[in-house]
Order: sequence, then structure tokens, then C-alpha cells
Amino acid sequence: MRSDYVIKRVLFALVTVWVAITLNFLLFRTLPGNAVSALRCRACTEQFKEAQIKELGLDESKWTQYKLYVQDLAHGNLGNSLTTEGPVWDEIKPALKNTLPMIILGTGFSIIFGILAGVIASWRRGTWVDRGNMWVSLAFYSMPPQWLGLMLIFFVAPMLSLPSSGISDPFLEFTDPGWWPALIDRLKHMVLPSATIRSN
Repeated sequence: MRSDYVIKRVLFALVTVWVAITLNFLLFRTLPGNAVSALRCRACTEQFKEAQIKELGLDESKWTQYKLYVQDLAHGNLGNSLTTEGPVWDEIKPALKNTLPMIILGTGFSIIFGILAGVIASWRRGTWVDRGNMWVSLAFYSMPPQWLGLMLIFFVAPMLSLPSSGISDPFLEFTDPGWWPALIDRLKHMVLPSATIRSN
């Protein structure tokens, strides 16, 4: 039974990823123009644009473009930026280094608080504790993330002495306190955004 459930969930996840990839491809192919036609620069002559269209495979059929698109994604090739001419992966890598730890920490918050809420609800089932737990959960789920983030900055950050901006203390780069204080500082900066993301 458990193996069937895992297989179904994995297949559902794969289908979801495939649908998202396909919709992303179709969205930008159904809109007027393409990535090259939107270029505005002195060197962007018609000959340059035609060369770019051929290099990117935009002169191929939609089916061929889709196959190339899926093959590149499967190999981790996100292409080159038309603005900087550098690999797209190199441009998004610094942002991922800050985003992924925050999401992992937020997921940990979700698991811990979700289990605690479930245990309390089952322990006091049918009581005011159970109903209060449900309403609090629905309230946090329905809050807009930007509004919840502001409330955490205004009220929770001063109460717990948590930083309300930045990803780390800039003064640590000059003092070099070691990896442990740097890790604690980074975790303090990630608490509020992680809680904001995973509370919704």
C-alpha cells in the first residue's frame, strides 16, 4: 500500500513538472514576437537579430523548439542571457544560494509546527483547543505574505531582537568571528522571511 502511494505521488509530481514546463514553453510562444524581437540596442541590426533567431532555433518548427527546450532543461542548460551574454545559470546561482537555505528552514518550520498542531488537535479533539487551532491555522494560511511579513517586522522582530533586513551582518566581514557566529547570524536573518513564506 505504501509503495503504491509513493509511486502515485512521484508520478503526480513528474506530471506536474512536465505540465509546468510545457505551459512555460507555450506561454512565450503564443505571445506576439519573441526574445530577439524585443532587443533594443545599437548593435541589434536586422542581420544580428536574424543570426540570433537562427542560433536560438527560433526559426525551427514549434515541435522542434519544444524538443530542444526539454533537452536543454534535462541537461541543466538554461541558455545564455541576451543582455549580458553570460550563462543564465551563473546569474541565478547567487540568488539560489540565499533562497534555498531560507526555503529549507521554512520547510522545517512547517513540519515542526504542523506536527505540533496536529498532535494538539487530535489530543483535544472536539474542544475549544481543537477549534482554536483550526481557526489560527486558517488565519495564517489566508494572510497575504507581504502583510504577514510587515507584521513580523513591526512586532515580532523588536520583541525577539531579530534583524528585519539583509541576509547577514555586514560588520562580520571585517571582524571574521568564525563560522559558528556567522552561521547564527545568518539563521537570525532567515527566521522572519522563512516564517513568512511557510506560514502561507
